[in-house]
Amino acid sequence: MILNTSRIALAPPITDQANETEWVWDIYLWIAIAVAVSVALFVLFIVVRFRKRDDDLPSQNQYNIRMELLYTIIPFLVIAALFAITVVTVEAIVKVDDDPDLVVEVIASQWQWQFDYPDDGVRVVGSGEDIPELVLPSSSSVLFRLESLDVVHSFWITAFRFKRDIIPGSPTEFSVDMTDTTGLFPNAGVCAEFCGLSHAKMRFSVRVLEPDAFEAWAQQQREAGGVVTSGTPEEEDV
Repeated sequence: MILNTSRIALAPPITDQANETEWVWDIYLWIAIAVAVSVALFVLFIVVRFRKRDDDLPSQNQYNIRMELLYTIIPFLVIAALFAITVVTVEAIVKVDDDPDLVVEVIASQWQWQFDYPDDGVRVVGSGEDIPELVLPSSSSVLFRLESLDVVHSFWITAFRFKRDIIPGSPTEFSVDMTDTTGLFPNAGVCAEFCGLSHAKMRFSVRVLEPDAFEAWAQQQREAGGVVTSGTPEEEDV
């Protein structure tokens, strides 16, 4: 059985990397449950098996080599396995695609987001009344280039199961492979680093379109001037 964390106040994963993250989460969760149940059963066995039956003292042993080896080797193997799984998964998640289908330049500032599509000649900017809407094509690789104009921000889309801090003067980037999931995810993006008094306003929505629909959207924005200043109304909720 695999737990679906989207049932716990999170949008469903929409990237291959997010699915990898959920897979690791499930492994850690089930191993933790197995360890907790094993320890509880072992303690219960000891309590029942070696409970006091008379006034004689039980056998007094200073050590038990087999037992000590057992409770040393098993935790070591569990930790080694989790470490290996984590390293392999993190390497896969942070790997940058050198030939993405789409490049999105993200500019963070107090207190708004800007999304530039350099290959499509489109710019999306949030306004006071509306939050910006990040539009992405499904079943495509996307490279995000991140930059901050003022203070430390953090780009977080819950459906990506991934966030990246944006430090002024230190541009960064990461890649995702979008799944075939489409739809609107209102307020799915936030700044996860307190960046000032209006930090709570740094939200944005994510809209995932079929590749053909995305191209049509980009063409429509170019014909309208290439700058999108409207997005998802703030009153919409996740």
